[in-house]
Formats: sequence, structure tokens, C-alpha cells
Amino acid sequence: MPSFSWRFIINPEFWFSEKYTDSCGITFKVRSVLYTKESDFQRIDIIDTYDYGRVMLLDGLVMYTEKDEFVYHEMITCVPLFAHPNPKDILVVGGGDGGTVRELGRHTYLNSITEVEIDESVVVAAKEYTPFTGCGYDNEKVNLIIGDGIEFVKNKNNAYDIIIIDSTDPFGPAEGLFSGEFYSNVKNALREDGIVVAQAENPYYDPKWMMRSVNNMRKAFHNNVECYLAYIPTYPSGMWNFALGYKGKKASESFDIKRYKNLNLHFRYYNKNIHRACFALPEFMKEIMQTI
Repeated sequence: MPSFSWRFIINPEFWFSEKYTDSCGITFKVRSVLYTKESDFQRIDIIDTYDYGRVMLLDGLVMYTEKDEFVYHEMITCVPLFAHPNPKDILVVGGGDGGTVRELGRHTYLNSITEVEIDESVVVAAKEYTPFTGCGYDNEKVNLIIGDGIEFVKNKNNAYDIIIIDSTDPFGPAEGLFSGEFYSNVKNALREDGIVVAQAENPYYDPKWMMRSVNNMRKAFHNNVECYLAYIPTYPSGMWNFALGYKGKKASESFDIKRYKNLNLHFRYYNKNIHRACFALPEFMKEIMQTI
């Protein structure tokens, strides 16, 4: 009787894919899975990829990657900071990865940086597995509060110069951060010349979600709302929108060039020309903003 030798071949390639629609998305070749946890709010995964380094996923969606996170974190912080005439006290709602407070911490003129993050597990994971963002919590000016940002801003009056809404996508634990009531409370919490910035999705795959954030901000700030763009390869469409509400001077016309020069910070994406140019919107996006 002949003998047989069976050899099992295991495909060594492991790919992660995030679907934007039924026929479109992004995919990464994965080197290894570093961390997985089901928190009280969401599933957290951290994977190590070949081209984009370490990636944090929340409920299977890309939150940031080691290779391009600097774009998002510089743009959500630098634009409001240099548009404001004299920012001192900053509130971040969300941002549990630490990248936003990392960037804020580089601006040494700030008095205080407060972050309210609902899911402590995100903070713990970021500190251990993505220290390039988690290092933001090492700054002594950062006061981390584990709690609900929606409740935190209620009954706060004249407390902050800038509020940054660094949320996940507009469903699940972050859904309330896109509501009109929330933005009304944010406005009350801002001082004179105050600015709020919120990540506001993209105009290609989620124009209705994008405009939900923009329109609810408009309810609180009326005509004092502008949008600006950044280009982030691993976010849906690569084009990402930020909504900005202001109580003082129009943000697109405000830029503290003296403070910018005196700080002499090295940025990888943001600069004085980007500050002005990011408010220039393509025609199709202007149409969306007028019709939805």
C-alpha cells in the first residue's frame, strides 16, 4: 500500500479591509495583531501593517495610522490655535489616542489642556501600543478626565478659549457629539473669541453625515461656521472635513503670524500657507453645503 505525505500550506498573508460602500474600501497587509479588546463602549484592535505601521481600529474602522496620523492631529489643533488671538485654556472632547493633546502640548504658551474621553481602554491601549500618539499624556499640562464629554460641557460657561471635538464616527458612543444641543452647550462654554473645531467626516461617501455636523453647529453659531480640509490617505476618500465655529473674528481671515514665527515649531503638514489654503473648498463641496 503506497504511503502518502500530506503537506498543509497556510497562506501567510493576512489582510484587513474596511468597506466604505458595498464595492469600495481600503485594505492593509497585516504583519501582526498586537491588541484586541471589547471595552464597555466598542471593540478596540491595534494591528501592525507593512505600509502604514501601527493602526488603531475601533469597531473595525480605521482611527489613525502611524504613517499619516500627523495630518489629522496637526490640522485639528493648529488651525484653531493660530486663528485665535490669545488661546490659553483648551478642552478636547474625545481624542483618547493622545495625538491631539500631544500636538497641543507643543504650544508652550497654553495654560491648561483638559481632555474628556469616555473610554479609558482606548487611552490605555494607545499609551502601550501606539506611544507615538499616547506620549501626549506625558505632558504635565494635560488633565485627563474619563467621562462623558456631552455631560461635561453642560453648565460650563465662559471656561475655554478653544474646544476640539476629536470624536469617532457619528454613531455609537460618539453620536451625541454631532447634535445641535451639544453645540449649544459648547458655545456657552467658550469665552469671547472662542473657537470650536470638530472632525466632520468626508464629502464623498458621507455628505449627509458631514452636513449633520455642520448644520447642527450652524444652529448654535448661526453664520459663524466655516469648513476646512485636510488630505489623509487612510481616511475614506482621502479628503477630510473639519467644521469650525467661532464667536470672534472669521477664522479663515485670522492668523497669528507673530506667534507662529516665534514658536518656530516643525510641522510635517501644517504651515502658514496651508492655514489660508485649507479654507478654499472645491465647487462640488460648496454645492453640498448649500443643498443638504
